[in-house]
Amino acid sequence: MVVQNESLPFEAIYGVPMLISWIVTFLFCIILIDAELMDRKIRNGIYVVTIIWGGIIIGGVPNAVMPIQQFLTTISLRSESSYLLPAIIILIVLLASSLFVGRIFCGFACPLGVLQELISTVNFKSDLKEQNEAKYQIKVVSSFSKKIRWIFLGIVILLALLSIQILPIFNPFPGFSVLKTPSVTTIIISFIVLIVVCVASIFLYRPWCRFLCPFGAGSCLCGQVTRSKYRRTEDCTDCGLCEKICPTQEAARDSKKGECYYCNRCIDICPHDAIKLNLG
Repeated sequence: MVVQNESLPFEAIYGVPMLISWIVTFLFCIILIDAELMDRKIRNGIYVVTIIWGGIIIGGVPNAVMPIQQFLTTISLRSESSYLLPAIIILIVLLASSLFVGRIFCGFACPLGVLQELISTVNFKSDLKEQNEAKYQIKVVSSFSKKIRWIFLGIVILLALLSIQILPIFNPFPGFSVLKTPSVTTIIISFIVLIVVCVASIFLYRPWCRFLCPFGAGSCLCGQVTRSKYRRTEDCTDCGLCEKICPTQEAARDSKKGECYYCNRCIDICPHDAIKLNLG
């Protein structure tokens, strides 16, 4: 176990670009999805922009783990923090967006989520024949990955109450800043974790999002109760292709879509164009 005594100050320098990036991406993606214009080329274009701008240029922003880490640091150090309020505001805004339209933040705005999504296409396809031919997939039942994520979050919170912080060790987001500050030990460790997550993404679909991300746990709960999600229309023939291709087993009619990352594999494979976004 490692005692973490360094606080990551959640200042306006982090919060402002985070909110701006998220709002712009959110509105742009909602408009495209609602207008049924979010095809594979546009998705990949958004992914590349998010990685270059949010990941490389800004340094891993938007970063939904940062406000959680700041909150746990404050608890761990038993101290008041002037940075805690903006961290809480950012977290509430991001979770509120999940209440409104599910996990679009994770799907398009989060640089780590987008990076995993792009890498996942090596073995997780939008074509069922190619999917069946993929040799190195590791499929994990969604209920199991959720349990692992909640167990990890529980351990993180429990240790924080004991003044032991482990989230900074596992948090890969600072690793995006390794080119800017290559001599900082915590960033080097985060970069190593980031590389591990990227390699794992070849075999597991979104391993960080589904197994470890503390924001993902809360966002999943919010995503389950939202009325705005992908739904089948009357054109659906129950062919089952969407359920076979979905990497998180969220394509069933009665699925709550808490783990839907808007990867659109279900839409790509549907032969009847029978899956639409229902905005409430």
